[in-house]
Amino acid sequence: MIEISMPDAQDELRQLGSWLRAEEGLRGRVQLSEAPPLPGQMGGTLESLVVVATSGTATAFCNGLFSWLKHRRDASKVDLKVKSPKGEELVLSCGSAEDADQVLRALRNVLGEGA
Repeated sequence: MIEISMPDAQDELRQLGSWLRAEEGLRGRVQLSEAPPLPGQMGGTLESLVVVATSGTATAFCNGLFSWLKHRRDASKVDLKVKSPKGEELVLSCGSAEDADQVLRALRNVLGEGA
């Protein structure tokens, strides 16, 4: 599982979610995660984007993420929290195309090459 967050960027998270859902290998694997509403609020606040991923879908995820980052005008950093099936956790921060290979290797390592 990959949890994507960007501080104070709810609209960007929604846009990224739409972008990733268009990736062939990620359809049905991308969900918005909202915090419960605070007292007096009508709805929750978007906290993160959650992608159910395996080492087999890591390439589709990286292609979608870095393609989206490339098309953005402002170079925002994206924080990724990756949880393996065994419960291991890895936190990454990325924002440029130069990060793509490193992120893909890290995802495959944590998610398990045969997962």
